[in-house]
Amino acid sequence: MIYDIFHDECKEDGYWHCFIFIPRDKRDKLNSLLQKTRNNLNYKHPIHFRDIARNDKTYYTKVRLVQSWILILLYCIQQQKIEAYLYIGHKNYSPIYKRIKGEDEKIGAKLVIFRKKYNHKDMYEDMSITGKIETTFRMGLKGGTHFLFFDENIKIGNVFIDYEEEGFEKNFNSQNMLLRFIREAKENIIFEKDSKIIPIHKNNYIINDPISEFMQLADVTVGGFRTQKLQMKNFEARFQATKPLKILLEKEVEIHPRMKNSRYYKSFTFSDAWIENEEWKFENIHIEKDDNPQITLFDDN
Repeated sequence: MIYDIFHDECKEDGYWHCFIFIPRDKRDKLNSLLQKTRNNLNYKHPIHFRDIARNDKTYYTKVRLVQSWILILLYCIQQQKIEAYLYIGHKNYSPIYKRIKGEDEKIGAKLVIFRKKYNHKDMYEDMSITGKIETTFRMGLKGGTHFLFFDENIKIGNVFIDYEEEGFEKNFNSQNMLLRFIREAKENIIFEKDSKIIPIHKNNYIINDPISEFMQLADVTVGGFRTQKLQMKNFEARFQATKPLKILLEKEVEIHPRMKNSRYYKSFTFSDAWIENEEWKFENIHIEKDDNPQITLFDDN
């Protein structure tokens, strides 16, 4: 199985790294679902989570698009017992749904969220900010692959990063970053001969291009995850649109026999990291289960 990796970050309340592992042979299937929502909503613009403002309403088209894509994400990371009921837009003011069920419908993507608490401020003073970002980027990527693929052999294709190309190579060295990741990866994680870290800037996204669309999915995911973890109800449209992510945040992510029957077994890992007494500390990112789990997918008012 060859996976391409799509990365985005958020720099508020810590430094959040989001990695979505997408099987290369399922890219067209996933992109087709994302495009169905775009077409049904007639939304032909790049979508950025930050564009959903505090006073936006849940029935706005861009909010509905985010709602749909979050549900598609939850479907595409299922690893077994595949079943989903997706909202894929509106037609004539009526919602459109798509039911998916069966192992033949599996996409098998995986999700990693890694937050460096305190926004790198507790890291070594003599390290540059780019060095700190590269370090936590690599920690999140390495930890995610070790946790999610501990008992299977996989191949990594390309890693796509939200960054302007010229500026990226000026501040980082993509070849060195990749080589360090390759050296630190376990033996079951192998790489294609032409694997690359490829920066792509938001201003260069192309509608209906799978790479651009998956980068936007990572943008929506990391913003939505932060919104749900911090319970940012003051951004009502953002909060309602991404509320299905609570399902993942409420789950126990440790791999143990009880989790093996879950459709989300080995599908995600969420971690916090910080330095305390000159030692790295880690813990799972989690929220308490809501006693009232009803999820509003959209608001027709």
